[in-house]
Amino acid sequence: SAIMIFNYLRKPTPSNLLGSPEAFRYFEYGMFLMGWWSPQKHKTLYYIAAACIMAWSVVYLPIGISISFLKDIRNFSPSELLTVLQLFFNSVGMPFKVLFFNLSTWRFHKAKELLGQLDKRCSRPEERIEVHRWVVHCNKAYLVYLVIYISYTISTFLSAVAAAQLPWRIYNPFVDWRRSRQNFWIAAVHETMLMLFSVTHTLLSDIYPLLYGLILRVHIKLLRLRVEGLCTDPGKSEEENQVDLINCIKDHKLIQEFTQMIRPVIARTIFVQFLLIGICLGLSMINLLFFADIWTGFATVAYINGLMVQTFPFCFVCDLIKADCDHLEMAVFHSNWLSTSRRYKTSLLYFLQNTQTPIAFTAGYIFPISTSTNISVAKLAFTVVTFVNQLNIAERLK
Repeated sequence: SAIMIFNYLRKPTPSNLLGSPEAFRYFEYGMFLMGWWSPQKHKTLYYIAAACIMAWSVVYLPIGISISFLKDIRNFSPSELLTVLQLFFNSVGMPFKVLFFNLSTWRFHKAKELLGQLDKRCSRPEERIEVHRWVVHCNKAYLVYLVIYISYTISTFLSAVAAAQLPWRIYNPFVDWRRSRQNFWIAAVHETMLMLFSVTHTLLSDIYPLLYGLILRVHIKLLRLRVEGLCTDPGKSEEENQVDLINCIKDHKLIQEFTQMIRPVIARTIFVQFLLIGICLGLSMINLLFFADIWTGFATVAYINGLMVQTFPFCFVCDLIKADCDHLEMAVFHSNWLSTSRRYKTSLLYFLQNTQTPIAFTAGYIFPISTSTNISVAKLAFTVVTFVNQLNIAERLK
């Protein structure tokens, strides 16, 4: 029911708070619908359905686009050509992203377990309310992405139908859309359904790094606040302070374990993203600036929004995580340790050393994931546009 669905966006009430693993609640609904899940019952039935969905919306899509591309290349206007090309590159990258995640679903479940352990350390109500708040942010982020991706699909459908064209020209062996009005509608609706499934696969493989990043931030922040509170309670004995410090060190170890768990999947996915965004952004820019009419323009702008959302928020969150780690290191250094025992200071030094390496993610273990890398990749797209402009390629194609 609708109320159940929006249950994961509810305001925090002390008796009914969400835990960190719930940050993936909507993501898991998506996983289940797209065939990424391993259910407890009706396994055979589910796997058959999942195989059909995958074959249709992950495997057939790039093949269908390639076939129609080669068949119709003479009949395309430059604008249609670019629309098909930008989709082609994205649809070729998508199976890889889906594969990377599904080969390591166990990492996803293990990461959720680790989040559960981190939650156990949130003993104070205000800590649990903070976790709840960020869980709601994660679920909202999923819904915002969903709206952006679906609006691209619907706007492309509408702009194509307004021009009496097929939205994506995906090869369909059973229906010749040029034959009759009815055939045209069957083909157009089939393509749109197919794309709705495909963008949902893309959504799932694009959103999970962001959800991991957001929920990681809250735990780093809570650890920093605990560190700032070390040795500030005059009622605590030296032994109790030592236990508090050891617990903070354990929390930090858990946070590092969580990052190790998610790092490989993120590295591969974002690497593919960076490769694609440069190419696709360049193609969409050329389409928008030189060829698009008003309707294609709307759809292309929706597509560019989708492209930006694929990497930019996560890159930005990575920058914020790096800053959070610096703040944590400063908190350890500035914590109240002057009048503590030698044993406490030794443990603190060990902790300080551990916090000096910030949590960083890389794309394909090659370049760091940060806003500056993302901007460099986007610049590449503008270089392509300048190149097209300088050589007057657009004029020649018109």
